Amino acid sequence: MTDTTQQDVVETAQFGTLEHLDPATLEIGENVRDEAILDKSFLASIAENGVLTPITAVRSADNADVIRVRNGQMRTLAARELGLATVPVYVLPSSAADASEETIERIVHQIVTNDHVKAITEAQRARGIQQMLSAGVSQTKVAKKLSVKRDTVKAAAAAAKSNAAMTALDTGQLSLEEAAALSEFDGDDDAIEKLIAVAGTTRFAFRVEELRQARERDRAYAAAVQDFTERGYRVIEHDEAPVWDDTTCLAIEYLRTADGERATEDAVTDPAHWAVMLYEEDGYADAETGEIVDEDAIDWATRDDDEATPEEGLRHFNSVVQTTIYSPEWYCLDYQAAGLQLGHQVSGRVAQDTTGRDEADVTDADAQQAREEAAAAEAQRAAELRRERRKVIALNRMAEAAARVRQEFVTKLLVRKTPPKGAAIFVADCLVRDPGLIKEFHGATQTAKLLGADSTGAVKKMVSELAPTADGRAQVVTLGLVLGALEARTPKDSWRYRGYDVVKPVDYLRFLVANSYELTPVEQVIVGERTADEVYDESLQADEAEDQDGEPSEDAE
Repeated sequence: MTDTTQQDVVETAQFGTLEHLDPATLEIGENVRDEAILDKSFLASIAENGVLTPITAVRSADNADVIRVRNGQMRTLAARELGLATVPVYVLPSSAADASEETIERIVHQIVTNDHVKAITEAQRARGIQQMLSAGVSQTKVAKKLSVKRDTVKAAAAAAKSNAAMTALDTGQLSLEEAAALSEFDGDDDAIEKLIAVAGTTRFAFRVEELRQARERDRAYAAAVQDFTERGYRVIEHDEAPVWDDTTCLAIEYLRTADGERATEDAVTDPAHWAVMLYEEDGYADAETGEIVDEDAIDWATRDDDEATPEEGLRHFNSVVQTTIYSPEWYCLDYQAAGLQLGHQVSGRVAQDTTGRDEADVTDADAQQAREEAAAAEAQRAAELRRERRKVIALNRMAEAAARVRQEFVTKLLVRKTPPKGAAIFVADCLVRDPGLIKEFHGATQTAKLLGADSTGAVKKMVSELAPTADGRAQVVTLGLVLGALEARTPKDSWRYRGYDVVKPVDYLRFLVANSYELTPVEQVIVGERTADEVYDESLQADEAEDQDGEPSEDAE
């Protein structure tokens, strides 16, 4: 009986014991990790969950009361700072014959235990979070238990529902936040490919917004196509646009009435004779209902005056919001049946093509050449108009995507308790040059949005509830008033017009750049770093390259 007891004690001493000890009594000796920085998330985790992984320590051979930490100095320091009564410690006996051997054992222990610790992957983290949520734990409690932000929990939950996102996480192609964004496009292989191509870069957020808006446009376009189709009209896609002098499908601008007047939409009466091409354009909608509003119904004189009374029969500018609409461009499929005649540009061209010569004077080569040159010029003009229209649409789309990314950046900037660098001078400069800046109606609405408030009244309450010592936060709110007004002054067509305001979008963007914001290509046009044509041509080249990447190789079987 005695022999067995002695053997158990020897084996216990040889293999160590698990003890719960006061962290203040542990001695933290030398460590190969020469920095022990306790960040907030680490402290929060220890505070919430305690020390889950036992600290490894060695009992001194000279003094059994001295227990020296070998692995776990950060856990020990955190436990002390948080005032934990006890921590789990795996206490090993000292087996070193001398101080030199003790040093060697310590270093081996510390390096080996740290070298072979493999962090869980982002995909594993996402799956774990999703399992907790599925078990009924709220997002708030998950965030608290894991000492992470609630946004991280939301991102993990979103990513875990997408096979494509989880695959990209598993292969290290995306961060957790990027995977959450990618999950929105599950099933859209083209969108997923585009996002993975820019993962880890500042272009990712911009590309996400582009794809979101493209999806919204596709839905709106499909609805417009359905509307015209159900009314009996043929819808022409943009890549099917006819040549300008095709009399079987002729743009309405080249047609005249029986009286010789330019044909208008009033001539579009029978769907059997007409086709339509839909163009994306800026329009206005009711701010509350979303219904499209005719521009002629808006009193433009009220644009910068919230308290102005609109003329009778008109509505105040602040009652509408800018939106995207699809306007029809009409093409006549049978101009004679529609009761119309050809305009002179097309009629001359038709006469030439029919006879092969100038009917008015078959010998007049100069007249024939002039007619050919006029036709070529008209074709060139039509091509230039198409390019300009497409350029405007493309850059407006870029600007819409850029605005959302920019607003997200500003929102994060305005969460601070103290203003960013250069804020005071910037605010003073803006208000001295343009005292009415923060009084503009849409500016107040945008300010509330950027400050995370649901109304202008909430912004006022935000200020009234500031502590007497919160001067820094008050300056941030003041900055928000200015940035909100300037964001409202930066519509999607800002790249086209410099505007008449004293403080312009270029001033706004330069301030953001000074605070580490990276301009998108269309914003580079606004500040004058690039031209609209350069950015548009670059986008065309990128689209062409993506199309080529998506085509099968000629060598493929």
